[in-house]
Amino acid sequence: MTDLTKAPNQVIIDLINADNAPLALTPELVTFGLPTAATGENPVKNTELTVSAAEGSGYSGSVVVTYNRVALSTIPTIAAAPAEFQLGNATTLKDLIPEFNAKYGVNLTDDDYVDAPIPEFTGELNEEHTVQLVAKADSLIYIGSVDIVIKGADIPLASVLTNTALNGLVYEAPVAP
Repeated sequence: MTDLTKAPNQVIIDLINADNAPLALTPELVTFGLPTAATGENPVKNTELTVSAAEGSGYSGSVVVTYNRVALSTIPTIAAAPAEFQLGNATTLKDLIPEFNAKYGVNLTDDDYVDAPIPEFTGELNEEHTVQLVAKADSLIYIGSVDIVIKGADIPLASVLTNTALNGLVYEAPVAP
């Protein structure tokens, strides 16, 4: 299983090393181009990536590798626990990413997703908004999108139940017919 909590370039290097043992590439030895959708009639993998030797690494040239980027909506833990978050002080998706990463065991970086503003909350009871977290086209690890539900803060009961001295109960006998 791939450790998606690592930095994106390290995840790709780990994939390369695992399939090319005893190779032990490091981020200092190679660079990556931009990932693109795999081409060909029936590609087996969804992504192509040019891996190039870094200057002074002892390697030369470039190789195109293919692999499958992860669709955000298919992260297994998202299927088990829908992406719901409390608004808190968040104003953009970026503000929710640390909590997203912790909840789902991933490491989305600024290079992985398109930041977007969170809709304005009006303070209605049980208010929530659904926004889409979209992978950047050049994310090394992710593709697609996932819906995130952002829930507004609960309204303090004391702010709406302001008259606490109630009139009291009075018993009135039923009128006989």
